[in-house]
Amino acid sequence: MTRFALAVLSLAFTANIVAAPQTSPAPPAEPKAAAATPASAQTIRKLSRRERKDRIAKLSEKHRQFLTDVEPIMHQAELDTFLLLETEPQRDLYIDEFWRRRDRHQGTNGMAYRDEYYARLDESKEEFGQVSSDRARIFLMYGPPADRLKSNCDRYLQPLEIWTYAFIPGIGHDVRLLFYIPRHLRDYKFWNALGDDEMALGELISVDALGKSMTGGAAVNDVFSESASPVGNISKIEVDCPRGDEILRAIYGTRQNKTQLLSLFEPPPAGSDEDVRKILRSVVLANPNAPKLTADFAVRFPAKQGARTDAEMTILVPRSQLSTKEVGGAVVYSVDVTGEVLRDGQLYENYRYRFDFPGTETSEKLPILVDRFLRPDTYTARIKVLDVHSGAEAVIEKELVVPELLDTAEQRAAKDAANATIAQLKNEIVSGETKLRIVPPPDELLSGIQTIETLLTGDQVKAVEFWLDGKKIAVKRNPPFVLDLDFGQVPQVRRVRVVGLDDKGEILTGDDMVFNTGNEPFRVRISSPRIAHNLRGKQRVEVDVRVPEGKEVSAVELYWNETRVATMYNAPFVQTVTIPATEGVGYIRATATLKDDETPAVEDVVMVNTPQFMEEVNVHLVELPTTVFSGGKPVNNLAEAAFKVTDEGKPVKISKFEHVSNLPLSLGLAIDTSGSMQQRMAEAQKAGAEFFQKTMKTGDKAFLVEFNTEPHLVQKWSPKLADVHAGLAKLRAEESTALYDAVVYSLYNFLGVKGQKALVLLSDGKDTSSKFTFDQALEYAKRAAVPIYTIGLGIRSTEVDVRYKLNKLSTETGGTTYYIESAADLRRIYDDIQEELRSQYVLGFYPPEGVKPGGKWREVSVQATGGKAKTIRGYYP
Repeated sequence: MTRFALAVLSLAFTANIVAAPQTSPAPPAEPKAAAATPASAQTIRKLSRRERKDRIAKLSEKHRQFLTDVEPIMHQAELDTFLLLETEPQRDLYIDEFWRRRDRHQGTNGMAYRDEYYARLDESKEEFGQVSSDRARIFLMYGPPADRLKSNCDRYLQPLEIWTYAFIPGIGHDVRLLFYIPRHLRDYKFWNALGDDEMALGELISVDALGKSMTGGAAVNDVFSESASPVGNISKIEVDCPRGDEILRAIYGTRQNKTQLLSLFEPPPAGSDEDVRKILRSVVLANPNAPKLTADFAVRFPAKQGARTDAEMTILVPRSQLSTKEVGGAVVYSVDVTGEVLRDGQLYENYRYRFDFPGTETSEKLPILVDRFLRPDTYTARIKVLDVHSGAEAVIEKELVVPELLDTAEQRAAKDAANATIAQLKNEIVSGETKLRIVPPPDELLSGIQTIETLLTGDQVKAVEFWLDGKKIAVKRNPPFVLDLDFGQVPQVRRVRVVGLDDKGEILTGDDMVFNTGNEPFRVRISSPRIAHNLRGKQRVEVDVRVPEGKEVSAVELYWNETRVATMYNAPFVQTVTIPATEGVGYIRATATLKDDETPAVEDVVMVNTPQFMEEVNVHLVELPTTVFSGGKPVNNLAEAAFKVTDEGKPVKISKFEHVSNLPLSLGLAIDTSGSMQQRMAEAQKAGAEFFQKTMKTGDKAFLVEFNTEPHLVQKWSPKLADVHAGLAKLRAEESTALYDAVVYSLYNFLGVKGQKALVLLSDGKDTSSKFTFDQALEYAKRAAVPIYTIGLGIRSTEVDVRYKLNKLSTETGGTTYYIESAADLRRIYDDIQEELRSQYVLGFYPPEGVKPGGKWREVSVQATGGKAKTIRGYYP
């Protein structure tokens, strides 16, 4: 160890998928078996150094300059992806996405990162000359330092610069970077204390100091030796060099952080490899080694939409050339279509479609229809058709001359109908009829600030009250009657009421609407009237009914209080009801039943002639899905007396008790279909099919969600095992992982669903692309009160954060977490889950007196004689 080492030891610092068309079933055919290796996921092929050089040489000057400019911040996978692209429009699209990824990563938008980077680039060129120099690269990646010290102590050291950064990700806080000019060179180089101590320090020794010594080692010992200063143990640098203490701090800090500093010149993080891969799926890239498909192409222009013309492109693919996939007896053909539309050599738009045809299809050629609405002009259409299961493909390039069309007879009729509707609204306004309605929002799943718009006819309304969840938020006395309401960070059931008042403050009309109500397929709602504080005589009652696919309404019955006043069998469900003038508070009730179906009737109620001050209090039964274990096995023979339930530590009365071994089960399965699942997908599909085969019984229903960049409902609620298996067969792995969004989206499907329910969530990695945060997803899960069974596939024990979050989702909701290495282990896990689901008790209780809806989270616990009880941790009233 040199004397320098002894001297400094005392220092104490340191990334457009459209639904496929429906096809009609046909008699069974002989499907072609799928290839052994599916080609549904595009991977980044690592190019050799020679390939990179050759591809770069073929680029345009603009794109070669781009690579030169961004070389310090570009990852190797990004470079290879860029060089794999085939056309200049594709590369232009890539460049935009390159900067958007960095905006997303640092929380900016509008290409702010790009603008800041190029400003740094201009400054680097002006000050450092060569952008490839160490100082220029550090400046481009991390920006200007908080402090910059230049030191010239040529008596002992080469010229130095010390840059201080408050924080550098992956390295730490208060980081000092030391740059020096090597002997006989002109530009600064970053110094890292790697290798032998004397050799590393010797690089800093000046020519003058070296000339006074016979060897480099002697020079090091001389420069960094202890001095005769009475302070003691202080090197010559600290005594004789300006800011010598800072030089020693920089040297010491570099020695301490030399391992971390190895990553200093690595490009800053900018999203996952899955985000980088995304562009390879969104543009037309031909695979020269893929089997070829035959494809017939035709285009026609059947209609217009505003100023745009519908370019309807039809591609016919021989069914005999396609492969199928079978899951649980369900067979499908799966085709992916990627397209580009170019105008004047520039990318005008790009798109992706997924098509799934049943294996029973017997048509000689399967039709693929693509509609793009384009302004009249000349375009080039480039389309790639890919057989997902075999990797066979066809690439089509055709010119599109899009004409300008006149309105068709149907469009003219539609315009006439719209004008008639407007005229009718005008007549209502002129007639003075007073109506106030909430405009339905365009989205189904709502959170955050939402704008509530209203439609008002008549001139008697002078003010409008806005209510949210039973609380009056605001009164607007001047049109437009619009208000922004805060729906909270995560989607939850919200009730909005608008009330129209006259000039005396009396209620005239109004409307209310419940948002985030889920996807339960069977519902009834009295759409008019909704606010009825002063209703007498003959009143028009309108009822909306949502019916499950393939089902029909048997009847809709209307009641005034408990007296049935009408039975309707066909839509529209509209009836006139007489409200007696002599009666006070009452209610209109609508019930609906399904034809040839045992599903219980659904109903909706509207209170009539209630006092304005009457407070509506909704007390909901809290249900606790509970499993009792003894010796690791579920216990199935307990009576109600064996259970004790506490709410915030205080015992509550059990108002509902059921053992659910024979009760209907509502089950959701959310499967990660990101690119990393590609090699495991086939096994996961088979295991999923076996799970549903064993679990679903008569009266059960299930849905299927896949999630990659965003969640998608592959199969909505269905009691048919074949539907769920067909949904599993359609899954394909690609892109990134929106795990938290999948939790929220999947649980949303359970809103309005009664009885026993559970969500099974399968993922192989951390979230990379969700809009919701983990905390938001967890809060939503707690509000949904649906047990979540999370399965971590191939998640290492070192991935502590991922495991913590999966565990939290399960433990807070009364589910279980499983970790497995192979998709083949899913069968065992699914067996455990279905055994537990068929061994549950449902305990119900009403919240204690004084607990109102909208209150804070309340903890609950269940104790059972004869075993250990597992249930949800609590509830929101």
